[in-house]
Amino acid sequence: MKDSIDVFLKVKKEDIYLICPFFESFEGLAAIRTPRPAEGPYATLKLMVAPDLQADFDRVLAGLQKHVQLERLN
Repeated sequence: MKDSIDVFLKVKKEDIYLICPFFESFEGLAAIRTPRPAEGPYATLKLMVAPDLQADFDRVLAGLQKHVQLERLN
């Protein structure tokens, strides 16, 4: 069994300040990394989710998508 599931999100760079604290407010739900950002208006966030919290993570992500434009890459 894997320790975590990697989820990659394509987001507007200007929205990172909203997204990271949002996920961090759900203690233990996901660890977030911001790999080296590419040029342009978008960045890729890497979220590491515990397998037993995947259903909770998916619900939280669905709620966030109602307010912030993002694309799940995997």
